[in-house]
Amino acid sequence: MIRSLRALTVVLSLASLPTVAPAQLAGLRGGSEEAPPIQGLEPPDPAAAERVITVEAVAEVRVPPSRLRVVLAVAAQAESADEANAAGRTLLAATKARLEASGVAAADIDTDFIAAFPVYAWAVERLNQKDFLAENRVGTRVQYNLHVSVPDEAAALAAVEAAAGAEGVDLLAVDYWSDELTAKQIEAQRKALAAAKAKAELLLSVFEERPQPINVWEGTRILFPHELYRSLPQAEDGARTYYDRDGLTRVPAPRPLQVYYRGLFADVDEVNPTMPGRREIEVVSTVRLYFAAPGRPTGPPAAPAPAVR
Repeated sequence: MIRSLRALTVVLSLASLPTVAPAQLAGLRGGSEEAPPIQGLEPPDPAAAERVITVEAVAEVRVPPSRLRVVLAVAAQAESADEANAAGRTLLAATKARLEASGVAAADIDTDFIAAFPVYAWAVERLNQKDFLAENRVGTRVQYNLHVSVPDEAAALAAVEAAAGAEGVDLLAVDYWSDELTAKQIEAQRKALAAAKAKAELLLSVFEERPQPINVWEGTRILFPHELYRSLPQAEDGARTYYDRDGLTRVPAPRPLQVYYRGLFADVDEVNPTMPGRREIEVVSTVRLYFAAPGRPTGPPAAPAPAVR
């Protein structure tokens, strides 16, 4: 009897637990929809299938970055264009000095003048005893972009912390590069070709007479780290609306965008054995081999039959 009660207690305890949806098990990412970064080969139409056999393979090669670029926006605003230009040059010089103090060489800082543009603001004006809102020019804004070349992520973070803390300096982007991209593309193509040939060796063994290759196609993509980040849905999206309640306007609190580096998860034949984690450049190559189908019909494909109405 005691054993039965214990078993019943366990069953009741498990039954009382809240149901966990698959999306909850996957974290916030469970509610997001992601398009596959690598598109597979579409199935052939029947007319092509009886003439051509297609074998496809995909290979990836991860490339550690050899250089990073930090892009900073340096902007200043004043009532007149001369004052804005002077303030912009002062802030630009101070930002460069902070970057050099953090260890960045002067030769690794490139200045890109973006624009000087007018700034407008709305103000209440009165005409013919009637109030209205008018937009008037109130100043000029000047913006420069600084392109800062650094060797690694630690140096990039140091540059961001040194420069972006000042008023008027914003981080625009961090880009990744490698000096080995050309060689790594060839490496990925060779891996994809070897995988396609191995797959063809297996699949074409169903034929008594081995089909002959008639064509080959190759496509290679370079995926930089910024393309491999994912944005997660925010559970409080409904709270971000403004509306009145009991005479009071509800103003929602700002919520940061949830973003993380996912890396490449795709249908790849020759996949890297380690899980993505570090921000690396992905070189993905697809190779398709075309073989003449045994007993293929001669002559051009037959025209499709006209539709019957």
